[in-house]
Amino acid sequence: MAIASKPVDQNSAVPIIIGVTGHRDIRPGDVPRLKDQVRAILDDLRHKYSTTPFLVLSPLAEGADRLVADVALEKGARLVVPFPLPREEYKSDFETKESKVEFSELLGQAWKCFEIPLVNGSTHPSIADAELERDKHYTQVGAYIARHSHILIALWDGEQTGLEGGTAQIVDFKLNGIPAPFARARKLLDIVDNGPVYQVVTPRAQNPNPQGMPFNLEIRFPEGWKSSESLEKSYGRILQQMDSFNDDAKRLSEKLAAEITNNKNALISDEEARNLSPSERFILDQFALADTLALYFQKRRRYTLITLFLIAVLAVLSFEVYAHLLAHPFVLAVYPLSLASAVGLYLLAKRKNFQNKHLDYRALAEGLRVQFFWNLADLSDEVADHYLRQHRTELEWIRNAIRGLNVLAEPDCVSGNPANEEGSSAAMVECVLKRWVEDQRSFFDRATRRDHSKLRRRENLASSFFGFGLGLAMVVVVLHLLLPEFGESSHWRHLLIVVMGITPAIAAAIGGYAEKMAFSAQAKRYDWMKALFDRAAHQLANLVTHNDHAGARQLIFELGKEALEEHGDWVMIHRERTADVYKGA
Repeated sequence: MAIASKPVDQNSAVPIIIGVTGHRDIRPGDVPRLKDQVRAILDDLRHKYSTTPFLVLSPLAEGADRLVADVALEKGARLVVPFPLPREEYKSDFETKESKVEFSELLGQAWKCFEIPLVNGSTHPSIADAELERDKHYTQVGAYIARHSHILIALWDGEQTGLEGGTAQIVDFKLNGIPAPFARARKLLDIVDNGPVYQVVTPRAQNPNPQGMPFNLEIRFPEGWKSSESLEKSYGRILQQMDSFNDDAKRLSEKLAAEITNNKNALISDEEARNLSPSERFILDQFALADTLALYFQKRRRYTLITLFLIAVLAVLSFEVYAHLLAHPFVLAVYPLSLASAVGLYLLAKRKNFQNKHLDYRALAEGLRVQFFWNLADLSDEVADHYLRQHRTELEWIRNAIRGLNVLAEPDCVSGNPANEEGSSAAMVECVLKRWVEDQRSFFDRATRRDHSKLRRRENLASSFFGFGLGLAMVVVVLHLLLPEFGESSHWRHLLIVVMGITPAIAAAIGGYAEKMAFSAQAKRYDWMKALFDRAAHQLANLVTHNDHAGARQLIFELGKEALEEHGDWVMIHRERTADVYKGA
């Protein structure tokens, strides 16, 4: 039986994730004004991104964490609670009974919660006895929030305290990057891409005189974001693209339910899917959705290109017929009508964004494919840390979307969903070998031969039309020279001239379509990818045979990085080949 797909709901749409950091010692009298400012932030975001659900990441520490969580729940956002420590150990940090009750009440309204893994070298006894050990885990949960949130709300006085795990440090993580060991080491010149901080200038019991006007909103962006547009507009475009994806998913998922199911089953079999954890199944569902949407818009882009070239040929034909066969105004009218239709279709396709949606959704699907198989191989790495690093301007939203989906995929300790204990087993590695490495090798082999064949056929067809037109022109010249009466036979002479004129146009249309579809460049890249997956298949099979699971996971990780880099290059190749009616499509 096939794995059934349901229409996308708000629980699986790509969310805008709002992280929370702030002071614990908020003065009770300031709570109403702070809540009003948080409401204003959420209302503004809801107005701008109406299709996208909000998810608030809050550890529910006393003070700011709970204040923002309370407002978020009031506004219909989902609450996700990452614990810096095991739940009961964390709860012991709240000294009063009232605080523990408030924590439990808010936790009871959470959509999900999960524990951040212990810092390397830490143990349960060590975090129970050492304050420094506990502080490291508060820093780690703050780093998780800074890394995964698209916007960080900071109820902060603006003071740089230098405290481990403090508000100032988490804001610094968001604006200046997260250092090791709390994140993978960045290159020195990497742009910090964690998104903005919405700071609400917040007095606190220890510091009633914050830096700035109390309760004002100050939006801070990481350095390096500035471009020709304002920072706010640039980041707003990222969130708007996520909103657009959610709109397409909501609008089309029911219509494409059968295709989504087929694409899911093409990636992994029913029997193998039964062994997936809920987290892995969620990423699988998101891959199938993005993959199906990519194919949907690919078809529309292809139909648009074909139609544009057919209209161009029709325009040339109408002009030739009017000039040489039938000087009727209705025939001539086809020429401007064809051009107008081409412009109209071009503008419609541009407004509907068929090409970019096809490419972007394909890039998202391929990122999720790698993430799925990394998860299956028990790798903790996130695709967003390795994907599209050189293509930030156009494709930054994809990295943000994958980060958001990974938060949704976190195991839920509220519902007791078990983690996949078989992730590192030989069976799972063998599944990765079969369903990813070998399947992708076969796909790229077929795709290489397919694109080379398409390119040859279109080149031969274009050459045939061009050669036919050239030969026909030579025939007309010879007939003029040898048969003087040919020039007086207007009907046949004009008919030959029309055919002579239209065949190069058909040849140009065929060649233009092949160029826009990038058959040549794509076939070369597919050939390279086939060779890459071929090498990986042999090496991984050998590692599986020798039960070297650590080596197998490392190879799967390296293969994923190579695949991600290639997918990024593939997208940019096609983005450079936009249809432009003013330049002949």
